[in-house]
Amino acid sequence: MSSSRCLVLEWGNDHWRRPHSTSCPGKMWWLLLWGVLQACSTQGSVLLAQQLPRQLTSPGYPEPYLRGQESTTDIEAPEGFAVRLVFQDFDLEPSQDCEQDSVTITASGMDPSRFCGQQGSPLGSPPGQREFVSPGNRLQLTFRAPASSQDRTTDLHKGFLALYQAVRVNHSLPISAPEDNPSQIQNHCREPYYQAVPAGTLTCPPQFPWKKTQDREELPHCVPVCGRPVTPIAQNQEALGSSKAKLGNFPWQAFTNIYGRGGGALLGDRWILTAAHTIYPKDGVFVGRNRSVDVFLGHTSIDEMLRLGSHPVRRVVVHPDYRPRESHNFEGDIALLELQRSVPLGPGLLPVCLPEREALYRSGVWGLVSGFGVDRGWLTTELKYTSLPVAPRAACRAWLRERRRSELFSANMFCAGDETRQQSVCQGDSGGVFVVWDEHAHRWVATGIVSWGVGCGKGYGFYTKVLNYLDWIKAVMDGKD
Repeated sequence: MSSSRCLVLEWGNDHWRRPHSTSCPGKMWWLLLWGVLQACSTQGSVLLAQQLPRQLTSPGYPEPYLRGQESTTDIEAPEGFAVRLVFQDFDLEPSQDCEQDSVTITASGMDPSRFCGQQGSPLGSPPGQREFVSPGNRLQLTFRAPASSQDRTTDLHKGFLALYQAVRVNHSLPISAPEDNPSQIQNHCREPYYQAVPAGTLTCPPQFPWKKTQDREELPHCVPVCGRPVTPIAQNQEALGSSKAKLGNFPWQAFTNIYGRGGGALLGDRWILTAAHTIYPKDGVFVGRNRSVDVFLGHTSIDEMLRLGSHPVRRVVVHPDYRPRESHNFEGDIALLELQRSVPLGPGLLPVCLPEREALYRSGVWGLVSGFGVDRGWLTTELKYTSLPVAPRAACRAWLRERRRSELFSANMFCAGDETRQQSVCQGDSGGVFVVWDEHAHRWVATGIVSWGVGCGKGYGFYTKVLNYLDWIKAVMDGKD
Protein backbone atom coordinates (compact mmCIF):
# COMPACT_ATOMS: atom_id res chain seq x y z
CA MET A 1 0.00 0.00 0.00
CA SER A 2 1.37 3.38 -0.95
CA SER A 3 2.24 5.80 1.82
CA SER A 4 1.09 8.71 -0.30
CA ARG A 5 -2.11 10.30 1.06
CA CYS A 6 -2.86 13.13 -1.32
CA LEU A 7 -6.66 12.88 -1.07
CA VAL A 8 -8.31 13.58 2.24
CA LEU A 9 -10.68 10.84 3.39
CA GLU A 10 -13.99 12.16 4.75
CA TRP A 11 -14.60 9.63 7.54
CA GLY A 12 -18.24 10.56 7.96
CA ASN A 13 -19.22 9.19 4.54
CA ASP A 14 -16.31 6.77 3.96
CA HIS A 15 -15.63 7.86 0.42
CA TRP A 16 -13.01 9.91 -1.31
CA ARG A 17 -13.63 13.58 -1.97
CA ARG A 18 -11.66 16.18 -3.84
CA PRO A 19 -8.75 17.34 -1.70
CA HIS A 20 -8.88 20.44 0.42
CA SER A 21 -5.33 19.95 1.69
CA THR A 22 -2.31 17.87 0.79
CA SER A 23 0.97 16.86 2.33
CA CYS A 24 2.67 15.86 -0.94
CA PRO A 25 6.27 17.05 -1.16
CA GLY A 26 7.25 19.52 -3.87
CA LYS A 27 9.72 22.32 -4.45
CA MET A 28 7.29 24.60 -6.24
CA TRP A 29 3.84 25.74 -5.10
CA TRP A 30 2.13 24.76 -8.35
CA LEU A 31 3.15 21.15 -7.78
CA LEU A 32 0.44 21.05 -5.12
CA LEU A 33 -2.24 21.31 -7.77
CA TRP A 34 -0.40 19.18 -10.30
CA GLY A 35 0.25 16.61 -7.61
CA VAL A 36 -3.46 16.03 -7.08
CA LEU A 37 -3.84 14.82 -10.65
CA GLN A 38 -0.42 13.31 -11.42
CA ALA A 39 2.24 13.00 -8.75
CA CYS A 40 -0.25 11.72 -6.19
CA SER A 41 -2.26 9.43 -8.42
CA THR A 42 -1.93 6.57 -5.93
CA GLN A 43 -3.56 6.82 -2.52
CA GLY A 44 -4.04 4.47 0.41
CA SER A 45 -6.42 4.46 3.34
CA VAL A 46 -7.61 2.21 6.14
CA LEU A 47 -11.28 1.90 7.12
CA LEU A 48 -12.59 0.29 10.29
CA ALA A 49 -15.64 -1.87 9.59
CA GLN A 50 -18.53 -1.80 12.04
CA GLN A 51 -21.64 -3.97 12.29
CA LEU A 52 -23.76 -1.27 10.65
CA PRO A 53 -23.10 -1.05 6.88
CA ARG A 54 -21.18 1.98 5.64
CA GLN A 55 -20.58 3.30 2.14
CA LEU A 56 -17.39 3.23 0.11
CA THR A 57 -17.26 4.88 -3.32
CA SER A 58 -14.85 5.56 -6.13
CA PRO A 59 -13.37 9.10 -6.27
CA GLY A 60 -16.01 11.69 -7.14
CA TYR A 61 -18.89 9.20 -7.36
CA PRO A 62 -21.50 9.54 -8.85
CA GLU A 63 -19.73 11.99 -11.18
CA PRO A 64 -17.54 10.40 -13.91
CA TYR A 65 -14.16 9.45 -12.49
CA LEU A 66 -10.85 10.82 -13.78
CA ARG A 67 -8.14 8.75 -15.40
CA GLY A 68 -4.59 8.52 -14.11
CA GLN A 69 -5.31 7.39 -10.57
CA GLU A 70 -5.07 4.32 -8.38
CA SER A 71 -6.57 4.07 -4.90
CA THR A 72 -6.14 1.26 -2.39
CA THR A 73 -8.37 0.87 0.63
CA ASP A 74 -7.81 -1.63 3.43
CA ILE A 75 -10.94 -2.49 5.39
CA GLU A 76 -10.32 -3.97 8.82
CA ALA A 77 -12.86 -5.58 11.18
CA PRO A 78 -12.41 -6.19 14.93
CA GLU A 79 -11.02 -9.54 16.07
CA GLY A 80 -13.65 -12.28 15.80
CA PHE A 81 -15.31 -10.56 12.85
CA ALA A 82 -14.93 -10.76 9.09
CA VAL A 83 -15.39 -8.00 6.50
CA ARG A 84 -18.34 -8.29 4.13
CA LEU A 85 -18.51 -6.12 1.03
CA VAL A 86 -21.19 -5.91 -1.66
CA PHE A 87 -21.56 -3.52 -4.59
CA GLN A 88 -24.75 -1.48 -4.87
CA ASP A 89 -23.71 0.24 -8.08
CA PHE A 90 -20.87 -0.60 -10.46
CA ASP A 91 -19.99 1.25 -13.68
CA LEU A 92 -16.42 0.99 -15.00
CA GLU A 93 -15.22 1.04 -18.59
CA PRO A 94 -15.04 -2.59 -19.79
CA SER A 95 -11.82 -4.06 -21.21
CA GLN A 96 -10.45 -7.49 -22.03
CA ASP A 97 -9.55 -9.29 -18.79
CA CYS A 98 -10.19 -5.93 -17.05
CA GLU A 99 -6.64 -4.85 -17.85
CA GLN A 100 -7.59 -1.16 -17.94
CA ASP A 101 -10.11 0.38 -15.51
CA SER A 102 -10.77 -2.13 -12.73
CA VAL A 103 -11.62 -2.87 -9.13
CA THR A 104 -9.63 -5.66 -7.48
CA ILE A 105 -10.68 -7.40 -4.24
CA THR A 106 -7.98 -9.22 -2.29
CA ALA A 107 -7.65 -10.81 1.13
CA SER A 108 -5.31 -13.21 2.85
CA GLY A 109 -6.22 -16.77 1.88
CA MET A 110 -8.42 -15.61 -0.99
CA ASP A 111 -7.61 -15.41 -4.71
CA PRO A 112 -7.68 -11.83 -6.08
CA SER A 113 -10.84 -10.94 -8.02
CA ARG A 114 -10.74 -8.23 -10.69
CA PHE A 115 -13.87 -6.55 -12.08
CA CYS A 116 -14.87 -4.02 -14.73
CA GLY A 117 -17.88 -3.17 -16.89
CA GLN A 118 -21.44 -2.40 -15.79
CA GLN A 119 -23.89 -4.31 -13.63
CA GLY A 120 -26.10 -6.50 -15.82
CA SER A 121 -23.98 -5.98 -18.94
CA PRO A 122 -22.34 -8.87 -20.86
CA LEU A 123 -19.28 -6.67 -21.47
CA GLY A 124 -16.39 -6.85 -19.05
CA SER A 125 -16.69 -8.71 -15.78
CA PRO A 126 -18.96 -6.89 -13.29
CA PRO A 127 -19.36 -8.26 -9.73
CA GLY A 128 -23.16 -8.47 -9.87
CA GLN A 129 -24.80 -9.26 -6.52
CA ARG A 130 -21.82 -11.29 -5.30
CA GLU A 131 -20.85 -10.83 -1.67
CA PHE A 132 -17.22 -10.78 -0.61
CA VAL A 133 -16.48 -12.11 2.89
CA SER A 134 -12.88 -12.04 4.06
CA PRO A 135 -11.40 -15.28 5.47
CA GLY A 136 -9.74 -13.18 8.16
CA ASN A 137 -10.57 -9.73 9.45
CA ARG A 138 -9.05 -7.70 6.59
CA LEU A 139 -10.09 -7.09 2.99
CA GLN A 140 -8.43 -4.85 0.41
CA LEU A 141 -10.07 -2.97 -2.49
CA THR A 142 -8.00 -1.38 -5.24
CA PHE A 143 -9.56 1.00 -7.77
CA ARG A 144 -7.46 1.58 -10.89
CA ALA A 145 -8.06 3.95 -13.82
CA PRO A 146 -4.79 4.24 -15.77
CA ALA A 147 -3.94 7.36 -17.74
CA SER A 148 -4.60 7.47 -21.46
CA SER A 149 -3.74 9.76 -24.35
CA GLN A 150 -7.41 10.76 -24.57
CA ASP A 151 -9.41 13.11 -22.39
CA ARG A 152 -8.95 12.41 -18.66
CA THR A 153 -12.71 12.29 -18.05
CA THR A 154 -14.20 8.92 -18.89
CA ASP A 155 -17.26 8.57 -21.08
CA LEU A 156 -20.10 8.51 -18.55
CA HIS A 157 -18.54 5.89 -16.28
CA LYS A 158 -19.29 6.90 -12.70
CA GLY A 159 -17.34 4.24 -10.78
CA PHE A 160 -18.79 2.24 -7.92
CA LEU A 161 -20.78 2.37 -4.71
CA ALA A 162 -20.18 -0.44 -2.21
CA LEU A 163 -21.35 -1.25 1.30
CA TYR A 164 -19.01 -2.82 3.84
CA GLN A 165 -19.56 -4.03 7.39
CA ALA A 166 -18.17 -6.29 10.10
CA VAL A 167 -19.92 -9.64 10.50
CA ARG A 168 -19.50 -12.49 12.92
CA VAL A 169 -18.55 -15.70 11.15
CA ASN A 170 -18.31 -19.23 12.49
CA HIS A 171 -14.98 -20.26 11.02
CA SER A 172 -15.49 -23.91 11.94
CA LEU A 173 -17.84 -24.40 8.97
CA PRO A 174 -17.40 -23.49 5.31
CA ILE A 175 -19.29 -20.60 3.81
CA SER A 176 -21.81 -21.86 1.25
CA ALA A 177 -25.40 -21.30 0.19
CA PRO A 178 -27.63 -23.63 -1.86
CA GLU A 179 -28.34 -21.92 -5.18
CA ASP A 180 -32.05 -22.76 -5.13
CA ASN A 181 -32.63 -21.12 -1.75
CA PRO A 182 -30.26 -18.29 -0.85
CA SER A 183 -31.80 -17.86 2.62
CA GLN A 184 -30.42 -21.24 3.72
CA ILE A 185 -26.71 -21.11 4.57
CA GLN A 186 -24.66 -23.66 6.41
CA ASN A 187 -22.88 -21.62 9.03
CA HIS A 188 -24.41 -18.17 9.48
CA CYS A 189 -27.14 -15.89 8.28
CA ARG A 190 -26.15 -13.00 6.06
CA GLU A 191 -26.80 -10.15 8.44
CA PRO A 192 -28.38 -7.65 8.27
CA TYR A 193 -30.47 -9.14 5.46
CA TYR A 194 -31.35 -12.42 7.21
CA GLN A 195 -31.68 -13.42 10.84
CA ALA A 196 -31.15 -16.86 12.37
CA VAL A 197 -33.98 -18.81 13.96
CA PRO A 198 -33.02 -21.93 15.97
CA ALA A 199 -34.11 -25.21 14.42
CA GLY A 200 -37.17 -26.87 15.91
CA THR A 201 -38.82 -23.62 17.01
CA LEU A 202 -41.94 -21.83 15.88
CA THR A 203 -41.42 -18.44 14.31
CA CYS A 204 -43.68 -15.66 13.20
CA PRO A 205 -41.64 -13.05 11.34
CA PRO A 206 -43.63 -9.92 10.49
CA GLN A 207 -43.90 -10.92 6.82
CA PHE A 208 -44.57 -14.65 7.28
CA PRO A 209 -47.32 -16.80 8.80
CA TRP A 210 -46.63 -19.16 11.66
CA LYS A 211 -44.60 -22.14 10.56
CA LYS A 212 -42.25 -24.71 12.01
CA THR A 213 -38.60 -24.60 11.08
CA GLN A 214 -36.61 -27.63 10.06
CA ASP A 215 -35.84 -30.18 12.76
CA ARG A 216 -32.17 -30.41 11.76
CA GLU A 217 -30.55 -28.78 14.76
CA GLU A 218 -27.21 -28.39 13.00
CA LEU A 219 -28.78 -26.03 10.44
CA PRO A 220 -30.35 -22.83 11.79
CA HIS A 221 -33.12 -21.41 9.63
CA CYS A 222 -32.47 -18.00 8.14
CA VAL A 223 -35.47 -15.74 7.61
CA PRO A 224 -35.47 -12.36 5.83
CA VAL A 225 -35.19 -9.19 7.90
CA CYS A 226 -37.89 -6.77 6.84
CA GLY A 227 -38.36 -3.02 6.93
CA ARG A 228 -34.79 -1.98 7.67
CA PRO A 229 -33.06 -0.48 4.63
CA VAL A 230 -29.32 -0.12 4.98
CA THR A 231 -29.53 3.28 3.26
CA PRO A 232 -31.69 5.45 5.56
CA ILE A 233 -34.63 7.32 4.07
CA ALA A 234 -34.47 11.10 4.40
CA GLN A 235 -37.80 12.15 5.92
CA ASN A 236 -38.84 15.72 5.23
CA GLN A 237 -42.49 16.27 6.03
CA GLU A 238 -42.30 19.89 4.90
CA ALA A 239 -41.11 19.03 1.39
CA LEU A 240 -43.69 19.64 -1.32
CA GLY A 241 -44.02 17.27 -4.24
CA SER A 242 -41.78 14.29 -4.83
CA SER A 243 -38.12 13.57 -4.16
CA LYS A 244 -35.72 11.28 -5.97
CA ALA A 245 -34.99 8.09 -4.06
CA LYS A 246 -31.44 6.93 -3.46
CA LEU A 247 -30.38 3.37 -4.14
CA GLY A 248 -31.41 1.29 -1.13
CA ASN A 249 -33.96 3.76 0.30
CA PHE A 250 -36.91 1.57 -0.72
CA PRO A 251 -35.34 -1.86 -1.31
CA TRP A 252 -38.78 -3.53 -1.33
CA GLN A 253 -39.96 -1.49 -4.34
CA ALA A 254 -41.17 -3.56 -7.30
CA PHE A 255 -41.90 -2.33 -10.80
CA THR A 256 -44.62 -4.27 -12.63
CA ASN A 257 -45.67 -4.24 -16.25
CA ILE A 258 -48.99 -5.99 -16.86
CA TYR A 259 -51.62 -3.64 -18.37
CA GLY A 260 -49.25 -0.74 -18.02
CA ARG A 261 -46.77 0.24 -15.35
CA GLY A 262 -47.51 -0.35 -11.70
CA GLY A 263 -45.82 -0.93 -8.39
CA GLY A 264 -45.59 -3.46 -5.62
CA ALA A 265 -43.55 -4.41 -2.56
CA LEU A 266 -41.43 -7.44 -1.72
CA LEU A 267 -42.66 -9.62 1.17
CA GLY A 268 -40.20 -12.19 2.41
CA ASP A 269 -37.97 -13.31 -0.43
CA ARG A 270 -40.48 -14.52 -3.04
CA TRP A 271 -43.78 -12.64 -2.74
CA ILE A 272 -44.92 -9.32 -4.20
CA LEU A 273 -47.75 -7.36 -2.55
CA THR A 274 -49.67 -5.21 -5.05
CA ALA A 275 -53.10 -3.87 -6.01
CA ALA A 276 -55.59 -6.17 -7.73
CA HIS A 277 -56.56 -3.48 -10.24
CA THR A 278 -53.05 -3.56 -11.76
CA ILE A 279 -53.82 -7.17 -12.77
CA TYR A 280 -57.53 -6.76 -13.62
CA PRO A 281 -58.13 -3.08 -14.52
CA LYS A 282 -61.42 -1.42 -13.71
CA ASP A 283 -62.02 -0.14 -17.24
CA GLY A 284 -62.95 -3.68 -18.35
CA VAL A 285 -61.26 -3.34 -21.74
CA PHE A 286 -58.56 -5.89 -21.00
CA VAL A 287 -60.40 -8.16 -18.58
CA GLY A 288 -60.32 -11.75 -19.73
CA ARG A 289 -57.20 -11.42 -21.85
CA ASN A 290 -54.16 -13.37 -20.79
CA ARG A 291 -51.27 -11.01 -20.19
CA SER A 292 -47.74 -11.70 -19.04
CA VAL A 293 -46.87 -10.53 -15.55
CA ASP A 294 -43.44 -8.90 -15.47
CA VAL A 295 -41.85 -8.07 -12.11
CA PHE A 296 -38.61 -6.13 -11.75
CA LEU A 297 -36.68 -5.54 -8.53
CA GLY A 298 -33.44 -4.29 -7.06
CA HIS A 299 -32.89 -0.75 -8.34
CA THR A 300 -34.22 2.82 -8.44
CA SER A 301 -33.82 3.10 -12.23
CA ILE A 302 -36.23 1.41 -14.63
CA ASP A 303 -33.44 1.12 -17.19
CA GLU A 304 -31.26 -0.74 -14.68
CA MET A 305 -34.18 -2.95 -13.65
CA LEU A 306 -34.83 -3.90 -17.25
CA ARG A 307 -31.14 -4.66 -17.68
CA LEU A 308 -31.16 -6.92 -14.61
CA GLY A 309 -34.17 -8.78 -16.04
CA SER A 310 -37.63 -9.71 -14.82
CA HIS A 311 -38.44 -12.26 -12.11
CA PRO A 312 -40.77 -15.02 -13.42
CA VAL A 313 -44.08 -15.28 -11.57
CA ARG A 314 -45.29 -18.72 -10.47
CA ARG A 315 -48.87 -17.70 -9.61
CA VAL A 316 -51.14 -14.71 -9.15
CA VAL A 317 -53.65 -14.58 -6.28
CA VAL A 318 -56.31 -11.83 -6.25
CA HIS A 319 -58.52 -11.24 -3.21
CA PRO A 320 -62.00 -12.77 -3.70
CA ASP A 321 -63.74 -9.49 -2.75
CA TYR A 322 -62.27 -7.65 -5.72
CA ARG A 323 -64.84 -6.85 -8.45
CA PRO A 324 -63.13 -5.71 -11.67
CA ARG A 325 -66.45 -4.93 -13.42
CA GLU A 326 -67.62 -2.53 -10.67
CA SER A 327 -65.77 0.64 -11.59
CA HIS A 328 -66.66 2.56 -8.41
CA ASN A 329 -65.88 -0.26 -5.98
CA PHE A 330 -62.25 -0.86 -5.01
CA GLU A 331 -63.08 -3.19 -2.14
CA GLY A 332 -60.54 -6.02 -1.92
CA ASP A 333 -58.02 -4.17 -4.11
CA ILE A 334 -55.12 -6.38 -3.07
CA ALA A 335 -53.20 -9.21 -4.72
CA LEU A 336 -50.13 -11.37 -4.18
CA LEU A 337 -47.64 -12.53 -6.80
CA GLU A 338 -45.55 -15.57 -5.97
CA LEU A 339 -42.18 -15.61 -7.72
CA GLN A 340 -40.86 -18.85 -9.15
CA ARG A 341 -37.66 -18.56 -7.12
CA SER A 342 -36.57 -16.83 -3.95
CA VAL A 343 -34.55 -13.70 -4.60
CA PRO A 344 -31.16 -13.17 -2.90
CA LEU A 345 -31.51 -10.31 -0.45
CA GLY A 346 -28.95 -7.55 -0.16
CA PRO A 347 -28.62 -3.78 0.28
CA GLY A 348 -30.70 -3.05 -2.81
CA LEU A 349 -33.32 -5.76 -2.28
CA LEU A 350 -35.05 -6.22 1.08
CA PRO A 351 -38.67 -6.90 2.08
CA VAL A 352 -41.06 -4.56 3.80
CA CYS A 353 -42.90 -5.53 6.99
CA LEU A 354 -46.61 -6.04 7.50
CA PRO A 355 -48.51 -3.93 10.07
CA GLU A 356 -49.47 -5.24 13.48
CA ARG A 357 -51.07 -2.20 15.16
CA GLU A 358 -54.14 -0.08 14.49
CA ALA A 359 -52.26 2.89 15.93
CA LEU A 360 -50.31 3.18 12.67
CA TYR A 361 -53.53 4.38 11.00
CA ARG A 362 -54.24 7.31 13.30
CA SER A 363 -54.94 10.64 11.67
CA GLY A 364 -51.77 12.68 11.34
CA VAL A 365 -49.35 9.73 11.12
CA TRP A 366 -46.87 10.47 8.33
CA GLY A 367 -46.00 7.92 5.70
CA LEU A 368 -44.07 7.62 2.46
CA VAL A 369 -45.24 6.48 -0.97
CA SER A 370 -42.72 5.53 -3.65
CA GLY A 371 -43.23 4.68 -7.30
CA PHE A 372 -42.43 5.14 -10.97
CA GLY A 373 -45.68 6.90 -11.84
CA VAL A 374 -46.46 10.19 -13.54
CA ASP A 375 -44.51 13.09 -12.02
CA ARG A 376 -45.27 16.68 -13.08
CA GLY A 377 -47.10 15.36 -16.10
CA TRP A 378 -44.34 13.02 -17.27
CA LEU A 379 -43.65 9.32 -16.76
CA THR A 380 -40.49 8.98 -14.72
CA THR A 381 -37.72 6.43 -15.17
CA GLU A 382 -36.31 7.07 -11.70
CA LEU A 383 -37.93 6.07 -8.42
CA LYS A 384 -39.59 9.01 -6.66
CA TYR A 385 -41.22 9.27 -3.25
CA THR A 386 -43.43 11.68 -1.37
CA SER A 387 -44.44 12.26 2.26
CA LEU A 388 -48.13 12.23 3.15
CA PRO A 389 -50.10 12.28 6.42
CA VAL A 390 -52.95 9.89 7.17
CA ALA A 391 -56.08 12.04 6.86
CA PRO A 392 -59.26 12.06 8.99
CA ARG A 393 -61.93 9.83 7.47
CA ALA A 394 -64.58 12.51 7.94
CA ALA A 395 -62.53 15.00 5.93
CA CYS A 396 -62.12 12.51 3.07
CA ARG A 397 -65.83 11.68 3.02
CA ALA A 398 -66.71 15.38 2.90
CA TRP A 399 -64.17 15.93 0.11
CA LEU A 400 -65.74 13.14 -1.96
CA ARG A 401 -69.25 14.53 -1.38
CA GLU A 402 -68.18 18.00 -2.50
CA ARG A 403 -67.03 16.49 -5.77
CA ARG A 404 -70.11 14.27 -6.06
CA ARG A 405 -68.01 11.14 -6.27
CA SER A 406 -69.71 7.77 -6.00
CA GLU A 407 -66.68 5.60 -5.16
CA LEU A 408 -67.06 3.35 -2.13
CA PHE A 409 -64.92 4.46 0.82
CA SER A 410 -65.14 1.45 3.12
CA ALA A 411 -63.56 0.45 6.43
CA ASN A 412 -61.04 -1.61 4.44
CA MET A 413 -59.56 1.61 3.08
CA PHE A 414 -57.92 4.74 4.46
CA CYS A 415 -57.05 8.07 2.91
CA ALA A 416 -53.92 10.20 3.04
CA GLY A 417 -52.93 13.66 1.90
CA ASP A 418 -54.01 17.23 2.45
CA GLU A 419 -56.43 19.45 0.57
CA THR A 420 -53.79 22.16 0.47
CA ARG A 421 -50.85 20.02 -0.68
CA GLN A 422 -49.94 18.41 -3.98
CA GLN A 423 -50.14 14.67 -3.28
CA SER A 424 -47.72 13.60 -6.09
CA VAL A 425 -49.22 10.10 -6.26
CA CYS A 426 -50.51 9.47 -9.76
CA GLN A 427 -51.02 6.96 -12.58
CA GLY A 428 -48.31 4.34 -12.58
CA ASP A 429 -47.91 4.37 -8.79
CA SER A 430 -50.81 1.92 -8.27
CA GLY A 431 -49.85 -1.18 -6.34
CA GLY A 432 -47.02 0.53 -4.52
CA VAL A 433 -47.17 0.70 -0.75
CA PHE A 434 -47.72 3.43 1.83
CA VAL A 435 -45.03 2.82 4.46
CA VAL A 436 -44.92 4.10 8.04
CA TRP A 437 -42.03 3.97 10.48
CA ASP A 438 -43.07 1.82 13.45
CA GLU A 439 -41.37 3.39 16.46
CA HIS A 440 -42.09 0.34 18.63
CA ALA A 441 -40.54 -2.24 16.30
CA HIS A 442 -38.03 0.13 14.64
CA ARG A 443 -38.86 -0.86 11.09
CA TRP A 444 -40.80 0.30 8.03
CA VAL A 445 -44.29 -1.16 7.72
CA ALA A 446 -46.55 -1.31 4.66
CA THR A 447 -49.84 -0.05 6.06
CA GLY A 448 -51.48 0.65 2.69
CA ILE A 449 -51.49 -0.08 -1.04
CA VAL A 450 -51.98 2.70 -3.60
CA SER A 451 -55.54 2.01 -4.81
CA TRP A 452 -57.54 4.92 -6.24
CA GLY A 453 -57.93 8.68 -6.31
CA VAL A 454 -59.48 11.65 -8.07
CA GLY A 455 -56.87 13.04 -10.42
CA CYS A 456 -53.31 13.86 -9.39
CA GLY A 457 -53.70 17.36 -7.96
CA LYS A 458 -54.33 18.59 -4.46
CA GLY A 459 -56.49 16.45 -2.24
CA TYR A 460 -56.59 12.92 -0.97
CA GLY A 461 -55.53 9.52 -2.21
CA PHE A 462 -57.17 6.26 -1.13
CA TYR A 463 -55.33 3.15 0.00
CA THR A 464 -56.15 -0.48 0.71
CA LYS A 465 -55.84 -1.02 4.48
CA VAL A 466 -53.34 -3.89 4.68
CA LEU A 467 -54.01 -4.59 8.37
CA ASN A 468 -57.54 -5.78 7.53
CA TYR A 469 -56.17 -8.38 5.10
CA LEU A 470 -53.45 -9.95 7.26
CA ASP A 471 -55.27 -13.27 7.70
CA TRP A 472 -55.75 -13.59 3.94
CA ILE A 473 -52.12 -12.66 3.22
CA LYS A 474 -50.80 -15.20 5.67
CA ALA A 475 -53.12 -17.91 4.40
CA VAL A 476 -51.98 -17.37 0.81
CA MET A 477 -48.28 -17.28 1.71
CA ASP A 478 -48.71 -20.42 3.78
CA GLY A 479 -50.37 -22.21 0.87
CA LYS A 480 -53.80 -22.41 2.50
CA ASP A 481 -55.69 -20.24 0.03
